[in-house]
Amino acid sequence: MDYPSSQSGGGVGNQVRALARALVHAGHQVSVVALGKPNGSTPDVEEDDGIEIHRVFPGNLHWYAYRIPGLGQWLTLPLRELEYSWAVYKCLRRLLRQKSLDIIEATETSAFFVAHLVRKPSLVVRLHGEQYTFHKYTPGVPVTVGLRLSRILQRRVLRRASFLISPSQAHAQEIERELGGNRLPMGIILNSIDLSQIQPANDLSADKRTVLFVGRIDRGKGVPVLLAAARLVIKEHPSVQFVLAGASHPTLPQVEIDSLIRDYDLESHVSQTGHLSSEKLARLYREASVCILPSYYETFGLAALEAMAYGKPVIATQAGGLAEVVEDGKTGLLVPPDDADALARAMIELLANPARRTELGNAGCKRAREKFQIEDNVKATLDVYERVRAERGVSGVSTLNSGLPNVIGS
Repeated sequence: MDYPSSQSGGGVGNQVRALARALVHAGHQVSVVALGKPNGSTPDVEEDDGIEIHRVFPGNLHWYAYRIPGLGQWLTLPLRELEYSWAVYKCLRRLLRQKSLDIIEATETSAFFVAHLVRKPSLVVRLHGEQYTFHKYTPGVPVTVGLRLSRILQRRVLRRASFLISPSQAHAQEIERELGGNRLPMGIILNSIDLSQIQPANDLSADKRTVLFVGRIDRGKGVPVLLAAARLVIKEHPSVQFVLAGASHPTLPQVEIDSLIRDYDLESHVSQTGHLSSEKLARLYREASVCILPSYYETFGLAALEAMAYGKPVIATQAGGLAEVVEDGKTGLLVPPDDADALARAMIELLANPARRTELGNAGCKRAREKFQIEDNVKATLDVYERVRAERGVSGVSTLNSGLPNVIGS
């Protein structure tokens, strides 16, 4: 699994950490196997608020395979999938010798050998979304042979899991279509955040107009569409500022972003922050007038939920699970993906109307606190774990916390 560090962290990692912390606070024991890179300062085992984190460092065979003429583009991603999966499996095998575990929860990636070589404990896969799906929906980003081969390995994991958890109905349907309509054991558990750590903020000033994008600076996140729309917005709101908060991504080179900013005459209107700590990101959310998520596909849309929790109106696309997070016209506005004109119109409308921003922001904050509580996520997750244990005929499992299941994430 992904797990945040001081140098990096994305939506998946933050969701893993939020759920793991909530499970620990509820009295459970949680270990996380997280992929990382050896840098001489990161220990193999860390502790974070009661969570035991085991960082594994896969090999570089896929890196060398990339340099094979003709075959490199075919081999790199499936080899990386196998290398990452083997590193996770070796760590899990070591942990199984040290402690009793009841459930393994994994993402689609890096679980191939766990799914095939570990019979007990049961495997639950949480569908955070993978490159294959995002690339399939993003114009200009090819679904390569290597990506298809890697996805074949991931599908084997999905078919062998005891249960699949999807963060949205839309993504559950996407997975069912991808697997040929097979009715796999699957349930919906909405993503959530620890709302106790978030203090809602009102629109600070009707005169200060700031549009905030939070996420990878990725073609699939619709960043080029956002910049195209920004060109139209500044004609109506010359003082507007656009903040892009997130790490760079190979699908959208920095040189292309810089070129778009120059072509659209946005040099004085766009700032890029790179990856930020949670504290700095919280400040940006509080200062934003509008938060925007113009993705081509989202399994859920955690950035939209975070914005709502801060009391900010959201403009998002009708893509994947976003429509299950943002209620069009009630907590934000939804527009078609890849439509710069519609995106611009929505931004112009909200930037011109502080009262409407406040109305949508307040409704979004209320929805976040009523429907996306981390406690509800924990309860639903534990219900799945107990169901899987019961179906496997597990009873009287030895645990360290009075009958509560021990959980490991990988």
